[in-house]
Amino acid sequence: MSGIAKENTKAANQAWRRKPRKFAPKSRLGCKTCKIRRIKCDLSRPSCLKCQSTGRICDGYSEMLREIESNHSHNGMTHEADRGTTTSANHPEECYAKHHGLISQNLRPFMILPVTGSGQREAMDFFEYISIKHLNEYRPSEPWRKSLLFFSQTVPSVRYAAIAVALANRNYLNRDSSDRLHEPPFSNDWLPHEVPLLYYNRAIQLLLKHESGDSDDTTAITLLVCYLFICFDQLAGNYVQAMKHLRGGVELSRNIHKVILNNNNTYDDTKALGVHALICQVTRQIHCLDMQAVAFLVDWTPADIQETLISQLACPNSAFQSLDQASDHLQSLVARVMSLRNTVQQMPLTGKIPLPPSSTKHIVLRQLETWSSLFENMLQHGSSYETDPESNPLISLLRLQHTIAWTFLSSSGPGREIEYDNFLTQFQQCVALAGDLAAVHERYSGSLKPTYTPEIGIIPVLYIIAAKCRHPVVRREAVGILRRQPIREAVWDSLVVARVVERIIEIEEGGIEKWEMSQSMEQIAVRQRIEAVSWVHVVGGQSAGKVDMRYTFCGREELHIESLMI
Repeated sequence: MSGIAKENTKAANQAWRRKPRKFAPKSRLGCKTCKIRRIKCDLSRPSCLKCQSTGRICDGYSEMLREIESNHSHNGMTHEADRGTTTSANHPEECYAKHHGLISQNLRPFMILPVTGSGQREAMDFFEYISIKHLNEYRPSEPWRKSLLFFSQTVPSVRYAAIAVALANRNYLNRDSSDRLHEPPFSNDWLPHEVPLLYYNRAIQLLLKHESGDSDDTTAITLLVCYLFICFDQLAGNYVQAMKHLRGGVELSRNIHKVILNNNNTYDDTKALGVHALICQVTRQIHCLDMQAVAFLVDWTPADIQETLISQLACPNSAFQSLDQASDHLQSLVARVMSLRNTVQQMPLTGKIPLPPSSTKHIVLRQLETWSSLFENMLQHGSSYETDPESNPLISLLRLQHTIAWTFLSSSGPGREIEYDNFLTQFQQCVALAGDLAAVHERYSGSLKPTYTPEIGIIPVLYIIAAKCRHPVVRREAVGILRRQPIREAVWDSLVVARVVERIIEIEEGGIEKWEMSQSMEQIAVRQRIEAVSWVHVVGGQSAGKVDMRYTFCGREELHIESLMI
């Protein structure tokens, strides 16, 4: 090669090296499944072709992600995805405050925390796109979800608590490794089963060190971590510890709420308003869990349970102002119903079980009827979108819970177990509503994979139907709904409940082989009917575990104990 040719080649090479590389912008609008798998998504709608080609179920696209992405592009956010860090040209909490409707920057000038390692990154993706959407599925609150997301990105103790919840949630999702349908499309290097507890303990350590800032800041973060700990321990099967966290969160929220009320006139700065907003959000969630705990613990008394003031609303043509108001009143009434029935169950096993005081029972029944009138008036005067059960499943859920509460309390008469036969129509209505809600839940989750929520929804209702309605078809319809998709609501596990009621049916119908159905309710004698049932779900590692079941027959004192494999 000539000298001139060599010089030309050298110059061309140097020019190539000086030429800046062009990078295509990374899309953050991929489907949730591809994002968790950390692969490129083809963005096909409604389901991406990448998922379809591998036989996976596409979990769809996140509208929240688009909104956050838009906010970031307008507020100087730049992402360094390769290193898993996020930096900001200005305070990130300012753009998040607009996005969240919460003045969160006044808690402290946070920076978005870096995500270290693929395990943490996948866990946070799982928390953002799977866990958060189910935490308050039955009573959705977008501001609450956005607050959870923000503080899990900015506060170390909340970050580790969120990772612990995500990993425990993932373990529940994939607890039956032999069932390929329920196996999520995660990478093979996912953290071991023991690791969620490490993040849980790390969150506790960081929370104990959280002494900077004023006391209100610390209280707000403590309540938020407490809520996540409740979720973690329920998912991990540590139900006693979950209830300890719940009781502690209730007491803390009550004390701080009194302080806020006493100092309400001095809260004229944005910092106090920001802290107050967060405390009100998390306190509402904890209060809801406290009221619902009476549905599964006979010795549990909600901290603020009292006679509802619903009678004051019962003027002509009156109505609830919103679904939230209706839901809050019904939640209080259902708690009172369960408390009355639990009081009966706690009585010593004698030949005659004391009944709830007649006056109290009738007062609550009248309040339930008043609630129904106010609720229906609200639906008649509301907009079509707000009052359409198909577009707003909370309406169907409230009707379901109201009907079963009224039925459950009405049947607590001198006839004991035989009185349930008089409410077949109500049981049929409830199983139909529960079936519709289960279908909505299936569409919402996008598959038949297991799901978890700390809220109480349809599982206790299905248990009451299957255990107390002796109609052979209706009770089996309830069992079918429980078996259709594994769902955990607080400590209520649909598969565990299904196993318990299947055993109840076997006993009451005489243990007939192959589940040959009885022909009518009247075939089951009163003394053959199971009256009081309690059970303890013993979780065994990755397996579903077993159930230690105790029950008594109607009119008999003998206590029967069994262990059932799930």
